[in-house]
Amino acid sequence: MRLAWHSGFASGARDRFGGLGSIVMLHRVRPDCISPLGVNRSLAITPAFLEQIIVSLKSEGTEVVSMDEMAERVKSGLAGKRRFVAITLDDGYNDNLTHAYPVFQKHNVPFTIYAAPGLIEGAAVLWWEIAEKLIAKAGILSIPGGPEWRCGTLHQKRAAFHSLMRYFSINLTELEQLPVLREMCAQQGMMCGVPSDQDVMNWKELRQIAADPLCTIGAHTVHHYNLKKLSPDMVAWEMRLSADMLEDRLGKRPMHFAYPYGSARAAGRREADIAAAEGFVSAVTTRHGTIHGEHRANMWALPRISINGRFQKLVYARTMMSGVTTPIANAGRRVVQA
Repeated sequence: MRLAWHSGFASGARDRFGGLGSIVMLHRVRPDCISPLGVNRSLAITPAFLEQIIVSLKSEGTEVVSMDEMAERVKSGLAGKRRFVAITLDDGYNDNLTHAYPVFQKHNVPFTIYAAPGLIEGAAVLWWEIAEKLIAKAGILSIPGGPEWRCGTLHQKRAAFHSLMRYFSINLTELEQLPVLREMCAQQGMMCGVPSDQDVMNWKELRQIAADPLCTIGAHTVHHYNLKKLSPDMVAWEMRLSADMLEDRLGKRPMHFAYPYGSARAAGRREADIAAAEGFVSAVTTRHGTIHGEHRANMWALPRISINGRFQKLVYARTMMSGVTTPIANAGRRVVQA
């Protein structure tokens, strides 16, 4: 990516691959970017890097727009306007309020937070983060009736984490994951599923940030399940109930949706059709790509540009937002359908 940008190739190719603009995906924004084992470090960027991105976008003439404006431009085919970027943050981490929000306020730029009510109330957990804390503490880790891992060294702990992720994703249903994780935490004397023990905003904090016109709250299901592993009725229920709960608590129904996980293994054509039927204006995935006019017929499977905490360099962000990396990530295709 350094070569693509510094050679001028990325900036020169932007007219062909950059499309109308892009949707940026963030998760955590915090000064320390701490990850006990380093395995979740990619989820966090610093406030300083966020500000650097915003300043760069403004200096090059790119407009930072809300998801409402993004949807309007795509559906209306307003290609003549300046290129846009919409900034989104998944899961509703509390550092979005304490560290990201001041940056958005300072530069007067809109942003969208996709919130899952189950995470707020403890009916769901950020299990990848709890798993990391669990393994960091454990000497030996075992799943009741399942495999066991030695966690004596950092190398063993990281290997155990990735094995545990695969086990949870492949061997357990979405409904089985939380009970198993709670039992594992109990073995190590850890809390699991207590809202105050998670790094997510509570309802009071979410209301506070949602009150600012710069902020759009989107739905992210209730329990943060992999939707492809659920029945169609459960998928629709997760989408609808999350919107109902957010509307009840915040006074405004969310019109934009983000699929949990968001890869092709977690959200496909079926899920996109259900999101459309549930009345959402847009739905975003985690698939890599920029936004093009062709997406007006595919508003419920929009790609995003993930700003990865492992590579906090402006050159990487600018190269990805140019669109030049999209065909590389998508087998030569500029636009990928659901």
